[in-house]
Amino acid sequence: MKKSKSFQLLFLLAIVFYSSCAQQENSFQEKIEKIVPQVNKKAEPHRYGGWYCPDNLNRFPAVDIKKWRTVPVVNGRFATKEEFEKGASLIDVDLEKYPKAKVLPIQLPQLAKVYNRYSKRNDLIIVIQAFSIQSDSIVGFRYLNGGNGSARLNEVEILSEVEILAMPSSKFVSVDIHIEEGQQKIWEVLTQEKYTKELFAVLGLNNTKKELGVNFKNEGVGAVTSAYGDKLFGNYYIQNDFEKTNYTEKFFLIEDEKGEATELKIVCGPFVEGVELQKDKIEKWSKKVKELSELR
Repeated sequence: MKKSKSFQLLFLLAIVFYSSCAQQENSFQEKIEKIVPQVNKKAEPHRYGGWYCPDNLNRFPAVDIKKWRTVPVVNGRFATKEEFEKGASLIDVDLEKYPKAKVLPIQLPQLAKVYNRYSKRNDLIIVIQAFSIQSDSIVGFRYLNGGNGSARLNEVEILSEVEILAMPSSKFVSVDIHIEEGQQKIWEVLTQEKYTKELFAVLGLNNTKKELGVNFKNEGVGAVTSAYGDKLFGNYYIQNDFEKTNYTEKFFLIEDEKGEATELKIVCGPFVEGVELQKDKIEKWSKKVKELSELR
């Protein structure tokens, strides 16, 4: 499995983050920092932190392009703790330490794009928070394909209404499946070549050549821009990014405390057409993963 080599640590300073990646207290990229060698940093990250959590699919699931305006936000003030916990905001600013921090006069949500150094492409995001603190202007956002991140305001490009209206309608396929097995066995089914032929057959593929480390392949999505797969904070996570239509596939395993059952969360897309066919194919594939994983 190839790993992205551009993951970069963003430091948390005086801002309390209640959001977690993979149901843990630390961020996805903090763990990556320990696993993947760093490359040259082209831009200094803002010093107020900012989680890069592409696996935070429970709190920030994928959003179809026509539904981006419906995500919860708070305008004109900072979110309450209850609103924050419901996903209407990303960063909980400590106003006692930063009494001069203010929300920016930007109507939320906003559809925008940002260069993602991990997927190595411009990704669509929904800005759900914007505030000034010290000399910085910070935005918190959720990725259209699920998960969240943050950046300086000048690092994102807010799209015009003309640009938004010109976008084709597209949807994501999200599948959650409960598997009565620990995640280690499921990881083996997802990645080991002895399962490739059987799982590819469910996808209608006759060949058994794996281009990436996962036993899943969606044809016609263009060249790979980034691929990642490893165990993070006790849970396995796979993300493959492609250039065509900014297609991404995510596979996230969440094991229970006893290690006896696992939730497999899958997000693939966006798809401009054939969404129902894709959903049917991915659901059948996930059921086959469940069947192979539960074999004793």
